[in-house]
Amino acid sequence: MISFQRYQRWQKWLKEIPALNDSMNGIIARSFILTKGNLEEVEFVTGASKQDIFKVYEWLSEKKLIDGLISLEKEDEDKGEIEHMAVVAKGKKKKERTFTREEMVDYAKKKLLEANKGISFVSLKHNVLTCEYEGRTFKVYISSSRDYESFRKGLDYEPYRVSAWNKGSQEMFSSCDYYALLVKVDKNTKYITEYEDNIEGMFVNQEELNKWLSQKVAVPSGMINFYVHYSQSKDEGRNSITVIDDREEPALSLNHLYQKGWSII
Repeated sequence: MISFQRYQRWQKWLKEIPALNDSMNGIIARSFILTKGNLEEVEFVTGASKQDIFKVYEWLSEKKLIDGLISLEKEDEDKGEIEHMAVVAKGKKKKERTFTREEMVDYAKKKLLEANKGISFVSLKHNVLTCEYEGRTFKVYISSSRDYESFRKGLDYEPYRVSAWNKGSQEMFSSCDYYALLVKVDKNTKYITEYEDNIEGMFVNQEELNKWLSQKVAVPSGMINFYVHYSQSKDEGRNSITVIDDREEPALSLNHLYQKGWSII
């Protein structure tokens, strides 16, 4: 669909659904147009909650505006895709996970043991790992993401980059002493990980996280979204890693946080 056709569709939607004039509702609706109705990509692009996305989806469905959103060249596929979206929107089908909590926890433990001799692990409740080190107890929140780089098409896809989307509530990212932001690297990537488990990530304390958050723009949903990209040069591998949070404009460099490692301070 050319840009003018997208504009015409957007103007029609605004006339039919005035609520789309609201900032976040409008962003979600335009993302439906740009991603041709891919719910997971809409969530990734906007950072909106599933509840807000499905609310807009239902508005569009009621007005039958979502019909024909995808290219007319694949009309038969379009019908199946719309039906699939409706199933997903009702929470009846979930996309297969590319990792387990256990492997992410095991990775965090391995990194902590390497950097902090004598550390011990007391308990694990949900995603919170309680540890003991040098006479004190602390908690590590383990945030996991799949690799979203494979969602990109054409020239937007970079085989030597990993795209992580770590997300959560304000309460979640203010309740622990440390945070491990991890991503399961896509199996088709050319990005070289440190270990064979194909996990990448970094480790920050609450103070470092607060400073990072102070540079981010809040979203209406109240959720915190970290779009962290790990990139390597083609011929240098792990000797050339750069890390940014590119949800913000301009992007925030995270090299200093990545390079400091997993030491408990």
